[in-house]
Amino acid sequence: MRLRRATWWCRVTGTAALVTGTVTALNLLFPAQEGPLLGDSSVLYAVLTALLSVLWWAGALLAPPLTAPPLTAPSPPHGTGFVPIPARLPGRRMTRATLMPSLFMAVLPLVVVRTAGAHAGPLKPVMPLLIAVAALISLFLLRGWLSGLVGGSAHSGPAELRRDAAAGEVAARRVRVGPAVWVGEGDGRWSASRRLMVVAEDRQIALRTPNEESPQFPWLDLESAAVLEGREGWLCWAAAGGSWGDPVEQMGAALVTDDGYVIWGSTDRHVAEAAYAPEHAFPTAPRRVRRAPRASLYRPDVHGYALAMAGATLLALVLAERGLGPDTLSWCLALVGGFTGVRGVYGYTPRLADRPGPGWAPPESGGRRGRRGPGRARADTP
Repeated sequence: MRLRRATWWCRVTGTAALVTGTVTALNLLFPAQEGPLLGDSSVLYAVLTALLSVLWWAGALLAPPLTAPPLTAPSPPHGTGFVPIPARLPGRRMTRATLMPSLFMAVLPLVVVRTAGAHAGPLKPVMPLLIAVAALISLFLLRGWLSGLVGGSAHSGPAELRRDAAAGEVAARRVRVGPAVWVGEGDGRWSASRRLMVVAEDRQIALRTPNEESPQFPWLDLESAAVLEGREGWLCWAAAGGSWGDPVEQMGAALVTDDGYVIWGSTDRHVAEAAYAPEHAFPTAPRRVRRAPRASLYRPDVHGYALAMAGATLLALVLAERGLGPDTLSWCLALVGGFTGVRGVYGYTPRLADRPGPGWAPPESGGRRGRRGPGRARADTP
């Protein structure tokens, strides 16, 4: 698999498909009266979702490869030896790509029960109880979705690092960008298995997405990290003595290459605290930087499965809502839709987290490549 560039076409069609798919599910909460097939809003939204998904899939396949940006490092100021740390850091790049699937999962129990209830027949006496149970499950899932909406821990450090950089001083170390290594812990979280190794004078440091971050809203910076291998720059933390809030194992960090690319991540706490020695305090200066190129999140081994499950779910629920056969068939289709919906959502994240994506080296090759740093660098815990 090749690492491909994220395009505006994929962002627009993919977001639109997620929105129309969720609207389809919300329409199924209120089954329409019997009428023409094309007059049913659920059917129309389902067809539109399928069309947009095909357009997104085609755009992802045709996206251009993501290649390393040209190396154009500016000359350091006279007498300093290094390009300065920028006073203004761009915000971290996040995604809301999983917002709609998570919301769909939250309303799925109610959708299944209401869809079956439109053709309840003998089940009509127990439908109030089934709806109450489904509502409780949906409320529980909705609570988890709303907690993810805030974007994870408030103490992971990027905001404080940006403030300190603007104020004029941060803690930093000179590093060279190493390989993007797949660790393969595979606990179903986006942040569990990806490490960008950076090499300082005395150690390797693992830069990763912090595990405090919500798995529903992962950072995207590390996805394109592989194209920056070999560049030199600064690994920065907030200045010593800053208020980090509650103790955390990971502390926010920004990798700033000399040619002006920024990748946000985090390091183990002891690595950041070791940089709080006076010799690691550096001033910042006005300098133009930008976020690293954005990589496409499309992976055929993962998204093919997800699209199949999503298509089966919407088709089963729409057919159940239309009541094209006996009531028993509608109940069965509603249950099939519920099963494939749950299977799709809970199968998608582990598939994404348990398998190396494009641009990520396996640990063995990554470890060998990572030992090329200056001196005899010792490896930090990835």
